[in-house]
Amino acid sequence: MSRKQARSQAFQTLFQLEMKNSDLTIEEAISFIKDDYPDLDFGFIQWLVSGVKDHEPVLDETIAPHLNGWTIPRLLKSDRIILRMATFELLHSDTPEKVIINEAVELTKQFSDDDHHRFVNGVLSNIK
Repeated sequence: MSRKQARSQAFQTLFQLEMKNSDLTIEEAISFIKDDYPDLDFGFIQWLVSGVKDHEPVLDETIAPHLNGWTIPRLLKSDRIILRMATFELLHSDTPEKVIINEAVELTKQFSDDDHHRFVNGVLSNIK
């Protein structure tokens, strides 16, 4: 399966981990999707989810100056997670910047409110 599908599952895993009263570990959260999507690149998902969780404060510090009047806590949970995922990948992978931003925009179209993809695109275009 594609990295696009793996990013979607990583997003959903991170969203699940951010739910109130969630006491799941990263490994437990990822294990829920292994039976339904056995062909996914679970190494990539683990790397992305763990990286976002481990580097969350630095990611937020990197994103915050580009929010133009917004703050990290005020963002929709979905937008915050997508921005963190894409920023982590921008900073820690050799995937082309255009691919990462495009994938983030597509995730935003799928999981966030109307027109938020423009906001996410603008923020990510100013990072790195």
